[in-house]
Amino acid sequence: MFFLQKPSAARAQAFLESQQRAAFSYSELGATRMELETGPAGYHTDRHRIRLGEGREVFERACAALRRWGPFKLGWVSNLTPDAPFEAGTTLMLLIRHFGFYSLIANRLVYVLEEPTRFGFGYGTLEGHAEQGEERFLVFIDEQGAVFFELFAFSKPRHPLAVLGTPLVRVLQAAASRGYMNAMLSAAQNLVS
Repeated sequence: MFFLQKPSAARAQAFLESQQRAAFSYSELGATRMELETGPAGYHTDRHRIRLGEGREVFERACAALRRWGPFKLGWVSNLTPDAPFEAGTTLMLLIRHFGFYSLIANRLVYVLEEPTRFGFGYGTLEGHAEQGEERFLVFIDEQGAVFFELFAFSKPRHPLAVLGTPLVRVLQAAASRGYMNAMLSAAQNLVS
């Protein structure tokens, strides 16, 4: 949903409530959970990975940052549901300020991964989203103790403005990915709480 001015709290709440009842806008639910090289046919695929450091302490800090929705603290991207539970079925609402206007987007957690060496979640777009697809946010520690944060996503435009603005949307997606990486690196290195 696009706005020329920052939406009021009441407008944002109404949008969230409508999206909590909305269906997913794509059929490949959970596809990011699998270890695929690319997303489903017909989608743009994005995969980004950054090394966060070494050891169990770094891994635990990074997991805690994900649990607190740390990637979404970018200044131009804000999580308007910071107290949302970290569980499948939770709907997150993000406010994005870009190109002189605002967007409210909602995504629902499809799954949560809580394993000894992997922690994260995958969320998918809902009917009110300009794009359709899924994104996985994953922290993992390898056998040598190196800790990584990885984003894996597939998406394609759904709203007519997103179709027309695909090059700009892809720029925004790349900027968001860089921001998520930097936020997680800062959290893992204990630069932010």
